[in-house]
Amino acid sequence: MSKVDVLKVTGTRLVEVVRVLVTVVLGGIGAAAGFTHTHDWAVHHGQTGWLAWADAVVIEGIAIVAGFEVRRDHQRGNTRFLTFPMVVLVAGFGIQMTAQVALAEPTPGGWLLAAMPALGFLVVVKLLMRRAPADTAPEPPPIPAPAEPAEAVPSSTPAPVRGSTLAKLPAGVRDTVTRTTETAHAAGRPVTADELSTAVRLPDAMLTALLDELNTRVNHHPVTT
Repeated sequence: MSKVDVLKVTGTRLVEVVRVLVTVVLGGIGAAAGFTHTHDWAVHHGQTGWLAWADAVVIEGIAIVAGFEVRRDHQRGNTRFLTFPMVVLVAGFGIQMTAQVALAEPTPGGWLLAAMPALGFLVVVKLLMRRAPADTAPEPPPIPAPAEPAEAVPSSTPAPVRGSTLAKLPAGVRDTVTRTTETAHAAGRPVTADELSTAVRLPDAMLTALLDELNTRVNHHPVTT
């Protein structure tokens, strides 16, 4: 890494540190002032001790939580204006601003100065929300494509034709002859008389006729002599 690159990285980190410090200071001061105004307003209306601080936490925090929910809705594509988080955000902001100016000097300047710390705190929170990572929903698992049915491989053994020698055989014998023939044809050769004789017992004349019928095609190609 060159010296220029090192200076750029150092400058970027320094700016980031300053940004964080300014954000923390401004947010902390605004939050402290806003909480104090809300606490004093609660005490003024009879809420003493920890109850006054509880009111301050709830009133100051409700707008922040609602803001996060509104941002989450927008990220998920829900751009409707009238939603429950938006209603809570507006109501919480109104109560919060009321608490800030309730005990202030009853002049526009007094109200503005009393509301500024809480407004500053909300602005800082809003800016930090912009830098928060997006809350993306998990992608659904891909739907597997339906398996294509395997194409049926046509048998190399001729189907028994009505009136043929193969069709005249009993079903069990015909199945045995067919299996024996398919085994020979799968090896790329015609079935022999010895193979059929080993598998079934047939007269020589019928065996000769069967060989002529079964060996007309081997592996779907005509047998040439």
